[in-house]
Amino acid sequence: MSLALALRRSYSILQQSIPNRTPPKLRLGVASTLFNEVLTKSCFFVGIILPPFWNITVLAEAKDPHQVVISALKKLDATDLDVDWYYAMEVAENDELRVVHSDPRRSNYEKRQLITLDGVPPDQRQLDNFHDAEVERIDGEDPYHRGYGNLADRQTLESTESAVGYSKLFFQPRVEAFEDSADKLRGTILFNTTTQEIEEIEILNTQPLSPAFSVTVESYCLTLRFQSEQGENLLKSLESHAAGTVGFLKRFDSLVEVTFSAYRRAEP
Repeated sequence: MSLALALRRSYSILQQSIPNRTPPKLRLGVASTLFNEVLTKSCFFVGIILPPFWNITVLAEAKDPHQVVISALKKLDATDLDVDWYYAMEVAENDELRVVHSDPRRSNYEKRQLITLDGVPPDQRQLDNFHDAEVERIDGEDPYHRGYGNLADRQTLESTESAVGYSKLFFQPRVEAFEDSADKLRGTILFNTTTQEIEEIEILNTQPLSPAFSVTVESYCLTLRFQSEQGENLLKSLESHAAGTVGFLKRFDSLVEVTFSAYRRAEP
């Protein structure tokens, strides 16, 4: 569920970034339109900064580079963070820092626990709000639209750049609720040809998006980074940035950074 974890976080981030005065149904519609297919949570954030020796070539380090990347996507999907691992998350959002611990032994709604809020233990109201958000997140999961393999349209994988040990591929993100604007989204995979692992996935818009009436998302960028951890390729960080307007004057701009750490494999 590593993709679900990351994208559901982005879903709630965007929903919360829409001004409170916006009608609730509209706020929900904006967020769900953007993230419905990839399973819920042009870009000012610079995603992948490539060294000068990169150039436009085909990936020549693997006999079938696309199949190798597809296998790496399947490997990511085979890992269920909330079932297989203990881990910690630091969530920086709206000038607030939350520390969350996940315990796979607990029941679904209780697996993630809010440990600190801005460095101090949360009060009961904050704990209740966190629990309500977890219930909403879990109950809203769609088992038919989940996983990295579902996010990336394999038929559109295109090797564009390569360097010693690395390859960069473009893909068309599959966002069912955004099919009419598919040409305004682009995905990028940074693949390590030495380890045969994906190190980064990025999704951004190339043109403004209009997911709901009077709402314009001028820039959106979601960046997922991965790291080798105890023999697995696990989520290391997530960065989400969304900015735009509601109506003619009201603007929203949300930047959220999530860092994953303290991974410990759960006993079978």
